Amino acid sequence: MKKGSQYLWYSHPATAWVEALPIGNGSLGAMVFGGVETETLGLNLDTLWSGSCHGYKVENRVEHFKKARQLILEDKKIEARDYIEENFHGDPSEWYLQLGKLIITSMKNMCPRDYIRDLDLETGIATVGYNSSDTNYTRESFISFPDKVLVYRMTAEGKNKLDFKAMVDCELRYEVTTDGNTYFLDGIAPTHIEENGGNPICTYEDGERQGISFRCAFKIDTDGKVKANKNHLHVTDATYATIYLTAEDNFEGWNKPVTQSLKDYKSICVSRLDNAISKGFEAVKADHINDVSPYFNRVSIDLGESKKDNVPTDRRIHDFLHSRKNDNNLYCLLFNYGRYLTISASREGSQAMTLQGIWTFTMCSPWRSNYTVNINTEMNYWPTMMCSMPEMNMPLIKFIEEIAESGKETAKLFYGVDGTCCHHNVDLWRITTPSGGNPVWSFWPMAGAWFCRHLYEYYEYTLDKNYLEKTAVPIMEENARFCLDMLIDDGNGYLILCPSTSPENEYMVNGKETSVSKTTYMTMEIVTDLFTNLLSAYDVLGIKNEISSRIEAALPRLLPFKQGKDGGLMEWYYDEKGFDKHHRHVSHLYALHPANLIDVERTPDLASYAKNTLKNRGDGGTGWSLGWKINFWARLRDKNKVIKLINNQLRYIPVKYKRGRGGTFPNMFDAHPPFQIDGNFGATAGIAQALMQSFGNRIIILPALPDEWANGHIYGLTAKGGVKVDIEWANGKLTKLTLDGSGEFEIVYNGQSRLVSLDGKKDVDF
Repeated sequence: MKKGSQYLWYSHPATAWVEALPIGNGSLGAMVFGGVETETLGLNLDTLWSGSCHGYKVENRVEHFKKARQLILEDKKIEARDYIEENFHGDPSEWYLQLGKLIITSMKNMCPRDYIRDLDLETGIATVGYNSSDTNYTRESFISFPDKVLVYRMTAEGKNKLDFKAMVDCELRYEVTTDGNTYFLDGIAPTHIEENGGNPICTYEDGERQGISFRCAFKIDTDGKVKANKNHLHVTDATYATIYLTAEDNFEGWNKPVTQSLKDYKSICVSRLDNAISKGFEAVKADHINDVSPYFNRVSIDLGESKKDNVPTDRRIHDFLHSRKNDNNLYCLLFNYGRYLTISASREGSQAMTLQGIWTFTMCSPWRSNYTVNINTEMNYWPTMMCSMPEMNMPLIKFIEEIAESGKETAKLFYGVDGTCCHHNVDLWRITTPSGGNPVWSFWPMAGAWFCRHLYEYYEYTLDKNYLEKTAVPIMEENARFCLDMLIDDGNGYLILCPSTSPENEYMVNGKETSVSKTTYMTMEIVTDLFTNLLSAYDVLGIKNEISSRIEAALPRLLPFKQGKDGGLMEWYYDEKGFDKHHRHVSHLYALHPANLIDVERTPDLASYAKNTLKNRGDGGTGWSLGWKINFWARLRDKNKVIKLINNQLRYIPVKYKRGRGGTFPNMFDAHPPFQIDGNFGATAGIAQALMQSFGNRIIILPALPDEWANGHIYGLTAKGGVKVDIEWANGKLTKLTLDGSGEFEIVYNGQSRLVSLDGKKDVDF
């Protein structure tokens, strides 16, 4: 049995998707169920979406925006909401689709004994083992980034041999052909999917609006016999069989019609499979491990002794509420799982991670498995830089570049201003317009400006001036143009972006709910953060221009923070009563995290107001909301709240639990519920924030170390400035701190401060 904080393991096959184990290489993903007589691997391809680049019709909505603004300035809050819902919208996003299911059916009756399945986070290999009829059966599965193939290896040692059928099932339009040991599934995605109350209606069109064409193919290498049938391959008399599977489509870019694609995606699949078989299983496996393991091993965490490693992971999570004093390794496993999911779902050349990463289980997934960019997509990438995975950040940067380009038309046609903007839902085709429906979610054009924080933070960690000048600043400038053009005087001398909403939250007006406000504090915090970071970037590059002058004039006039009657920070322009005081979004604390406009030392009063806000919101919420709150409390350096929120996130959620409080599913996927991957990343980032924080050249050591983690270490975190940080502690006290980098830094621990000059590796004493 494999033990420790890098393994998930179970004593039975998965019976539900949230019990299956995820593997992936950024582009191709699979969920491994580990069935005995019937094995299922749910398959996904990151570019397989409904729709096309011709799918959206954007009409000029500027006059409608002006009317909505006038209504809110006249304090007609309900009327403004209704008018926006009726007149200010585009089309809903398209859907991220499941590629299909690899189904392997044994032709033998199995009575398994000693069953075990596990996932090794260090190697990215899922294994299954059991004994039946005096035969030991083993399986290994992984998805190789170097070779771009899924590998599924089966062996039988003993009395019996392998006898199975393999096929791919798919919900889309497709045809199957087989030839010798090769299986081809060629299909096409819908041009559009109508949700239709959970009974989706798929539309397939020809011509320029035709959907994405794709191929899923596999080959079998075996010492047995392979027979090709009409819709499956049949293997008999084998002691081993290796299925090599790959998939590709004709998508070439968000703004390129697939009907004009010159991509020979079918031949690409054939070439990958031929290369993998020629290379051989052991070589493909070795290259896969050599690719994945170095990323995972950049960071190592130990939070003390655990007595539960010999307990299956699902039982371990279930029992955690009562036994966590003996299971600190589960915290480590949660932290490591988030890093593993990042490595598996976001690689150079892949798409950015969606609401479900790259793993979705049906043609019509919850929330279309799209990019929800009013918190969720951003949260997906919170751990990447701090946990020393900058390469995994590249798909997000490309995504931001693309929505910045797409959003220029949205800014012009919806608001009549320069620059770029993006609303709350995005898909493969980089839709940036309002999705339609209630303004509480649809009317929010601030995603592009929020993403500018990710662009600037990448520079803060890498200090890559060429990237800052060529990639980050041009996009930050376009978002700043939008914000500058949108600002108006509020009548009291302050500049506000009007009107605005606080994502997905509402307040009460004469007994009715509404969401549209003169402005919201989250909106103004994002504007302040963007302007501040862009001026800092200009300072690094020695730039003075028209935008910098406009920002310098506007920044002092931006609406400042205010404390509300409840003691917390105000969320809307007026001190409104929220419809749901425990709402999952805590958007008006953007300034606390991910930004750093609120700090316990620099702005103690604001930090106190933020703490009141969190107390008023409560410690419950959806899975991702709990993840965000971990980070909030870490920034406030409240160790007791940090551990309470992590414990809440580790609350066991049964597979059939559909709605309600958040927690963790048996396979450690975050439960909204249903599954959303962002909560996993929020937890990983929050654990890292509890152990180390960095702002500019300031590095804070063990800022929110829970008492439960009295002894431990973390090696390999990255602080801003590119400094590698190794921390050891015992009995709740720092025992060793090693930094590796260059430059001048202020190191803070337990209220003490040291100025340190680095030129390589150095131990720092306190």
